Amino acid sequence: MISNLLRTGIILGLLALAGCQKREGVAAAADKSVQPPKPVTVETVKETERSRHFAAVNRELELGGTLYAYADVDGDALAVATGLQDTMKQIAAAQPMLAPYAKDYGPVFTALGLDDIKAMGLSSVAEGDGYFRNRVFFYTPGQRHGLLAGLGGASAPFARLDLAPANTDFYAESEIDLPAVYATIRNVVAKVGGENSANQFERSLKNAGQSAAISVLSLIQGWKGHMALVERFEPEKTWKLPLPGGATVPAFSLLISIDGLAPAVKDALAKSPVLAMRQVGSVQIYDLKQPLPLESLKPIFVIDGSTLLIATSETFFNECRHPKKGLAQEPEFQQALARVGKEGNGLGYISPRFFARLHQIDALNPQLPAEMKRSLLMVLNKLPAADRPLVTVRTNLPDGILFRSYWNRSLKQDVAVVAFYNPVTVGLMAAMAIPAFQKVRTASQEKTVLNNLRQLAAAADQFYLENGVNTATYEQLVGPGKYIRVIRSVAGEDYKSLVFEQGQSLEVHLSSGKVIKYP
Repeated sequence: MISNLLRTGIILGLLALAGCQKREGVAAAADKSVQPPKPVTVETVKETERSRHFAAVNRELELGGTLYAYADVDGDALAVATGLQDTMKQIAAAQPMLAPYAKDYGPVFTALGLDDIKAMGLSSVAEGDGYFRNRVFFYTPGQRHGLLAGLGGASAPFARLDLAPANTDFYAESEIDLPAVYATIRNVVAKVGGENSANQFERSLKNAGQSAAISVLSLIQGWKGHMALVERFEPEKTWKLPLPGGATVPAFSLLISIDGLAPAVKDALAKSPVLAMRQVGSVQIYDLKQPLPLESLKPIFVIDGSTLLIATSETFFNECRHPKKGLAQEPEFQQALARVGKEGNGLGYISPRFFARLHQIDALNPQLPAEMKRSLLMVLNKLPAADRPLVTVRTNLPDGILFRSYWNRSLKQDVAVVAFYNPVTVGLMAAMAIPAFQKVRTASQEKTVLNNLRQLAAAADQFYLENGVNTATYEQLVGPGKYIRVIRSVAGEDYKSLVFEQGQSLEVHLSSGKVIKYP
């Protein structure tokens, strides 16, 4: 009996042991099946077919997110220049007065630095909470020149961040080399319109602003270094704008700091009849002699060494100069900046309060007319509703320019976000380029007018010779079957009123008031 029980116990024990071993084997097999996934490998085309710039651009991007794009643009700028020249040649064949524009634009594109960019790429990665890590990289393996030289030098810690108090709502800082931008614009003017046009352009900048004791050229030459903008909305305070309907907006404080600009504006500030100067420590402060209609808006201009500062009030100026606690020490700001890099050449920061305050404009203006109300809502509805800071950094790398942003939208939705960090830079370049090219256009028009007068004078000489006379009319010289088939006005000049008389000069008046004379 006992032996039978013993035998049965042994059998049950062996079965149990076998079961445990089987379960352990199953568990071991299961463990082997749940291995970490193998790294994803992405095959590229063979090396002989691969863009030679791809590896350099890819190194700065993140592959596998919601967006990845790469484009090799090496040589494209000069190809566009050649295409533009060919197009202008075809147009000039039908419109001879446009012949001066049918030139080689390659040197112009090179002077602008457009051929510095050999490739570009962008990527966007969703972090799973509605926010994205965005990157844009412009690959410039050589030394940057032209407009790109205006973006500053090597990357460094942000130089003016200490001006921003802890409760700053908007902060922007950028390194800019405006003299380099100006040199590029002048070079382009010389290539398009000749050295005389470039000299005339420079003289006009020197003379501009003389009535206010400011030389625009001096402003440009001094604007090299860092520019910073600090803005804060004042809680519960509003401004009633002196406009029809009495629109109300949130009150704000603002500080602008511009390195290198003080010497160019110091005399103008001192001579201004609307400003009064006082010395406060090491700085010179200029106040408005007459108050502005907006309460708490008492702007001041400050000369601090070579730096010009402009503030909406002396109180805010002092708060920025000696903040009890700065934005750089705020954990929320530090967390946002850590995602995009702690140094660079440009920084843009927007707090959630910035958008929240702007969204209040609708409630502050219940009396607005229906049409104005609709327009206002259309603008406000396009503003994001952020629950954390948005930040963008621009960094000059040895081989390119990298933009990194932590944003509540993907680059797939809005590639233009890369320009957010500092719209001031773009505006300054445009403000310089537009009058420069306008000057080039004017110079080219004057050349065309002079060439038209030269053709008319030659046609008149031929008419005198063939007809034995010493006078002629426009109708006798220009038209189908005449000496000149057509003469077109390019600057508002009227050739039909010309008096053609042998030995006398021809002159016309342009719409600008300038007189062109030949010979």
